[in-house]
Amino acid sequence: MLLDMLQSSSPYLVGSVLLAVLAFAGSLIPGVAAILVAGATLADPWDVAVVALAGCAGCVLYATGGWLVGRRYGSRLRHGGAGRRIGERRWSRAERLATGTGGGPALAAACFLPVVGSLTPVVAGASSVPYTRLVRWALAGGAVWVTVYLSLGALAGEALRQNQHLLVPIFACVAVVVAGLLVINHRARPPREGAGAGDAVSGPGGSPGPGSASRSPR
Repeated sequence: MLLDMLQSSSPYLVGSVLLAVLAFAGSLIPGVAAILVAGATLADPWDVAVVALAGCAGCVLYATGGWLVGRRYGSRLRHGGAGRRIGERRWSRAERLATGTGGGPALAAACFLPVVGSLTPVVAGASSVPYTRLVRWALAGGAVWVTVYLSLGALAGEALRQNQHLLVPIFACVAVVVAGLLVINHRARPPREGAGAGDAVSGPGGSPGPGSASRSPR
């Protein structure tokens, strides 16, 4: 079985892969999935500790990279094409977490928010939040976040090993749920501002359209 093969992998190898994924993906869906899969391969408490430390290091690396990107490109990134696709609502929420009255605990809790949490280090860098403050709370939140999802992955892995005949139906249900969430997320995006703004008032070549004839002054 696949889980048995993964369980035979070295925890140092699993931890290295998890570190690399979290350093680039942060708290996005690939990062969460990587922690769950890593947890499903672990059984020994020492192995869990090794992988959890690697996951925390990945969180710190992601926070550091995001902060540096925010310091240099924060405003341009937010208002560029990719930033507009993310949505101003998510950027504003990340800004409240990074600079609002919630303080450090809000930065730590951001790890549990899939997209907003990944934007928070970028916004923190753009908003001149001190690096040491960001990393301190990113490490605290990342430690809890990684430990929780590693534990969930370990429980799920043990349950799957004891009920191998349910593996295919479970994966099918997970795929349907993930697809549904992606569709809902896509439809919930706000429409782009200004889309088609000039179509109704301009004809070919920029001339006024049929519905916009102007009256001559009397």
